[in-house]
Amino acid sequence: MKVWDASTGQEALTLKGHTFTVNSVGFSSDCKRIVSGSYDGTVKVWDANTGQAALTLKGHTDIVTSVGFSSDGKRIVRAVMTRR
Repeated sequence: MKVWDASTGQEALTLKGHTFTVNSVGFSSDCKRIVSGSYDGTVKVWDANTGQAALTLKGHTDIVTSVGFSSDGKRIVRAVMTRR
């Protein structure tokens, strides 16, 4: 994943860590963290300043299709697509 500076168009960060396609990303309301969900079944939380993975949530048995932070930034929600 890449993060771009919206005012200059310059690449700001490259986030590496998922092993398959990333389906969903979002910023926390304070813009300090980024959350991402992937076909690899993981949700990752990233430091938005350094691009380092701060947390990996594993154990999902399905493809993570959507992720987001609660408005206070204390919780993360994820949606999955069940494989049949």
